[in-house]
Amino acid sequence: MSGIGGIVGCDKKGRNALAAAQICDGMLTALKGRGADVHGTYISEDVCLIHTCHSDEGKQPLRAAVGNKAFVLVFDGELYNKEEILKELLAKGSRFPETSDATIVLHAYATWGQSCVERMNGVFAFALWDGSQLFLARDRLGLRPLFYSMGTYGMVFASSIKTILAHPNIHPVINADGAAEIILLGPGRTPGSGIFKQISEINPGEHATYIPGHGVTKTAYWRLKAKTHRENFKDTTAVIRELLSDSVKRQFPGATKRASILLSGGLDSSAIAALAKAKESFSVDYIGNDKYFAPTDFQPEDDGAYIKRVVSHLGLRHKQIILGSDELADALSDAMDARGLPGMADIDSSLLLFLRRVREETPIAISGEGADEILGGYRWYQDEELLKQNSFPWSQSAENRAKFLLPELLEKIQSPKEYAYARYERTIKEAETLYDDEPIEGKIRQMYMLNLKWFLQCLAARNDTMAAAAGMSVRAPFLDYRLVEYLYNVPWSFKNHENREKGILREALKGILPDAVLFRKKSPFPKTHNPGYLARVRDMLKAVLNDDSSPIFSLVPKEMLKALADGESSTNWYGQLMAHPQTIAYFLQINMWMKNYAVTIEN
Repeated sequence: MSGIGGIVGCDKKGRNALAAAQICDGMLTALKGRGADVHGTYISEDVCLIHTCHSDEGKQPLRAAVGNKAFVLVFDGELYNKEEILKELLAKGSRFPETSDATIVLHAYATWGQSCVERMNGVFAFALWDGSQLFLARDRLGLRPLFYSMGTYGMVFASSIKTILAHPNIHPVINADGAAEIILLGPGRTPGSGIFKQISEINPGEHATYIPGHGVTKTAYWRLKAKTHRENFKDTTAVIRELLSDSVKRQFPGATKRASILLSGGLDSSAIAALAKAKESFSVDYIGNDKYFAPTDFQPEDDGAYIKRVVSHLGLRHKQIILGSDELADALSDAMDARGLPGMADIDSSLLLFLRRVREETPIAISGEGADEILGGYRWYQDEELLKQNSFPWSQSAENRAKFLLPELLEKIQSPKEYAYARYERTIKEAETLYDDEPIEGKIRQMYMLNLKWFLQCLAARNDTMAAAAGMSVRAPFLDYRLVEYLYNVPWSFKNHENREKGILREALKGILPDAVLFRKKSPFPKTHNPGYLARVRDMLKAVLNDDSSPIFSLVPKEMLKALADGESSTNWYGQLMAHPQTIAYFLQINMWMKNYAVTIEN
């Protein structure tokens, strides 16, 4: 895991290289959360590029002359088809002393220009300076972050919001739209939004070119296209298994590096463990869950028995990590700081703590993340009412959320429902359909697009930022873009085979997993059910309420926070996991974020 950043161009006063170096130093310090072991800086008259990484990833910025041009690159990511690209480059006459991923990317750009990204299978965010312009790119699914800011100071970009805010001319100010993002949509956010007034994000599947003095041009190089699906069910099942197996093969390092599986005992992570022929795995649980866990529609069963079945079936060396309520609450601030925004509360902090423990033994982990989004595993794919409700199905209604905004901010937003709906509508319009699609197929395509553009982005940011903070790489083979493209056009009747969520995946995995695991009902990432956690976050929120200087009061009515601390709630704030304790913790993270980042709200 790496971090990248930089400044290109200068303000109207024409800052010199020394001033740029001083600013870059501050940005570099902020970026070290994504790799404190090794760091590097490139500074010229118009450009400062910075890079951080962990010890075994290779020092950057990378400089190389190709033909009659000189290039400087900062790269964060992993290429899963490096050998194919390397073979093409060698055939075209490229020669280089070493073949790191960054080197391949630099020479690919020198050979094919902007279209080089279309050849890449992997996760990445990178910036390349060629002496006259800066080229930035992000992988198709946005699994590595890339933020930027534009102003008289030129272009500032980085892997993290915190790094951009280290620039002295970029301020932690949010306007009414930023407030709406946090309260009406959060922890999800509008594609391209950096929440802060001066900060935006390069979208997944997008590249951008910045020429000093001429602004930035952004181009979407990838989108999902509707195509007629011609394979029958049996052949479709075989294609899915082949694509997933190939993705696992590319992403699992085998003997080259030690790697483990993040195992839940569910279908997705168990499938990855089996296909990878993994040797070791880790799972997470919580103190008191054996006593307090109660089945719900969202979490119908405890994971423990299924994990044991998979471990026994595959012969894994397995370790269970147990987390306590107090450490979950104490890590809320670290998790917020890693994400740079209020996030999924203890769903974030638990992953951060879990990965820190896993990192003690291995630098790479493989997860089943992404299967539910592309195979229809969530209940909003299955529930006809949710499928047709014309709003984000994972989010509490905008009207209910609006109660947590101060009246003076609500006046600037005017209609919370329209604010949320406009973003929903914009997204579903991107879902390309065929003229002969059945009505259900059109709705499923729209839900697919909503999940990729919104829900997955929130989870991907969680995976990336918590892994970076723990010093790990967490890979997700289900999110190979080839599999994502293919499944966009697979009929719903195939995906939902035998009226089971992810039915076609279950069919594809017959014979490699025990039936008890193969046909287990979906269960999400485990969370704590210990009432001690709810008591702890309630006490923390009451402490916020007792402090009149708490910055959250400039955003949220105090009486709503008091009602939240004192009451109960049967409605989840966001998704299947953010119930009442997590909602309290989300508002704690908002207060931490506003305090730690000195966030102000524009009048």
